[in-house]
Amino acid sequence: MVDYVYAPKDDPKHRDAWREPYDREELEGFERFAAAGPLRLGFALSPGLTMAYDDAGDRHDLAAKIDQVVTVGAELVVLALDDIPFGGHAQGAAQARVTTWLREHLDGRALLALVPTEYVGTASSPYLEALAEGVPSDVPIAWTGAAVVNDTITVRQAQARAAALGGRPPLLWDNFPVNDGLMADRLFIGPLRGREPGLLDACDGYLSNPMVQPMASRLPLASIGAFLRGDDPERTWRTIAGDLGWLAFAVACDTDDAQEAVRAAAGGDLGPARVLFGEAAVCAAPGLEEEAAAWITQVQCDGRLALLALDVLAGERGVETVLGLGARWQLSRRAQVTVFGPRCSIRPVLGQADDGTWRVEPGAVEHDRNAVDDLVRLALDAL
Repeated sequence: MVDYVYAPKDDPKHRDAWREPYDREELEGFERFAAAGPLRLGFALSPGLTMAYDDAGDRHDLAAKIDQVVTVGAELVVLALDDIPFGGHAQGAAQARVTTWLREHLDGRALLALVPTEYVGTASSPYLEALAEGVPSDVPIAWTGAAVVNDTITVRQAQARAAALGGRPPLLWDNFPVNDGLMADRLFIGPLRGREPGLLDACDGYLSNPMVQPMASRLPLASIGAFLRGDDPERTWRTIAGDLGWLAFAVACDTDDAQEAVRAAAGGDLGPARVLFGEAAVCAAPGLEEEAAAWITQVQCDGRLALLALDVLAGERGVETVLGLGARWQLSRRAQVTVFGPRCSIRPVLGQADDGTWRVEPGAVEHDRNAVDDLVRLALDAL
């Protein structure tokens, strides 16, 4: 079964105003989606900031809101208690009680899953011990990996998380290709990487958190689909990107191809870089012109900048060329979006501290790994 879980944090009725009922028009939207198929409708609610878990009134409001969407076709409910202050064992026990109550309230009308407050890491904690003791065994407990955003997720990590939950395999809620919040300067449109074969066998399901850009998300989601089927995610990704006419654009946004071409240029072979940046300078992304316009423009501009740097490397050292290279580089580095690799980008690579709270991990700030910057520096050094 393939699920779509509705959980946008910019919907006030999902979090801040979670008690407020959906109106008729909103419910009709849920109903149309549920009836259309083939995806199963899941509905997430995030009441943790303002809910007293054992309060009868708050439980009544929670049930009423969830019942609205279950009645029109939601078959999966996700109780999302993430991104709220940590509360240790007492918090875990209270959340286990409300989860158990909600499962009983649903009474088989919909499946239930829990996103816990401590949703990262592999070590046990008093909070997780309370969840393991109190949450019904048929309610999956979500986990994003060793950190909020992960370059790799391994079988061993999933097994360690299961051990921290009393042997319960985690529901992997993979924060890929998500690009909201701190990551909004980048478009993670590349293929799924770093997910170890066998990971699915160590987990109780897989959910992906897509980008803000729904159409662009289709390409990385297709690579995830390949991974879930046991196919090669990157091979599938390149085939579909080519079929969509997005390949040059997607390569520029979220692969290491440009870095490899620049390394070849540093060794004296300018050919691969001329091909790659030449295609980038005239790239298109049919269907993405509205939601990804800033990235399309930046890829084209940076492609032209890189071609100018290659001209300098090839021997064109005129004053106009060199000053033009510097001027274009200045504009590129001041752009609001990032392509061809990070210049100074932030990701929530936050792991689990010894007490279960947050710890900043390597990779939270990525800098000086931009292929165009490297190529321009190479050209300027050649002067």
